[in-house]
Amino acid sequence: MKKILTAFALLVAACVPSFSAETAKPNVILIISDDHGFNDYGFMGHEIVKSPHLDRMAAESLLYTRGYVMPVCSPTLACLLTGKMPSANGITGNDLSNGRSKPGQREALREQLLGNSLTLPKAVTEAGYLTFQTGKIWNGTYQQMGFTHGMTNTPGRHGDAGLDIGRKGMKPIFDFIDTAKAEKKPFFIWHAPFLPHTPHNPSPERLAKYKGKGPTKEAELYHAMVDWLDETTGEMDAYLEKNGLKENTVILYLADNGWDAAYAQKRDRAKLSPYELGIRTPMFVRWPAKVEPARDDETLAHVIDFAPTILAITGAKQPGDLPGLNLTDRAAMKARKSVFVEAYTHDIADLADPAKSRIADVVIDGWWKLIVPGAAKPDRSFSGAPATTVLYDLKSDPLEKTDVSKEHLEEVARLKALLAGTRK
Repeated sequence: MKKILTAFALLVAACVPSFSAETAKPNVILIISDDHGFNDYGFMGHEIVKSPHLDRMAAESLLYTRGYVMPVCSPTLACLLTGKMPSANGITGNDLSNGRSKPGQREALREQLLGNSLTLPKAVTEAGYLTFQTGKIWNGTYQQMGFTHGMTNTPGRHGDAGLDIGRKGMKPIFDFIDTAKAEKKPFFIWHAPFLPHTPHNPSPERLAKYKGKGPTKEAELYHAMVDWLDETTGEMDAYLEKNGLKENTVILYLADNGWDAAYAQKRDRAKLSPYELGIRTPMFVRWPAKVEPARDDETLAHVIDFAPTILAITGAKQPGDLPGLNLTDRAAMKARKSVFVEAYTHDIADLADPAKSRIADVVIDGWWKLIVPGAAKPDRSFSGAPATTVLYDLKSDPLEKTDVSKEHLEEVARLKALLAGTRK
């Protein structure tokens, strides 16, 4: 019997590819688009926007069309970096309330951010990965955030030199991938291009695709910027395939917050607001031969799910206090019925007391959505929140045109109780 078992073990070993512990690990690319409306993709049903590369990638992925983020960029990125909500990680806005130019502001915000139990790139680096930062990364350099490589060398607001990615080509990413291949290391890429964010300055050739297709000139410019994002994303995906890396590379995608294509910042129900155009985004995970492609138009996904998902994929150490789920765990994802969003002023009133900056709390439970006003008032003209508690049925009213709170008082009470439970 012992000889039989030994022979069987040798046969099994012969069938298993001989990878080292490092090269066996999958590569991971996190793509974060910027100021991107949830419905402004071909795969989300838009009749004008062309996004063939993202459409194809979404079709190859586990896609959640009902994903939720915070309504402005820095808090959403902080959620990705820490795996926690703004009220827990402390980053509720883009700047401190007493001005962008205050000496030491970035240091204070960075200290707050890095004081959390997780800094995602640092954890992935410690798991044996080469890690690369591109695009937006607030308040610190790539080194301070725990990346081994990166483009942002100064701790500014958006990401300084990192914002060149996509707009000035994709070569830095390709060069980094080549470095990782040469060193036989798995890689993690934080790809947060300044697209389709303003300035909306597409090439004349891109804009020509959308000229006269409206509904406004602002929308035409923005649609061309989405086209630009899609094209550069496709270039990156083609590079993976050309270099034999597609099969062992996990791609995760979301947008950092929403946008109103037709009205840009002339209305107050998109960016910096708790409405769907401000906080909803499609989210997907593509992992060839590992995660079965599927489109899920019902399950609720959330920005805090990305950290535990990436930690699980990379084998990085998980702190025990992350509230999110693994996006690839279909049973757990489907079992969750509610997600929460916190909307804050653009500027942080008090780093030690997030409630002072909160303009609204949101709970989405199934197809019900409740928005409860907070203590603060919006501090930007394009930031909005309801004056009183409102309830929407997103199934029949996806863009929240009709408040039905008066007709469903029991639901309002139930959802308020859910929100209260998050504050304990």
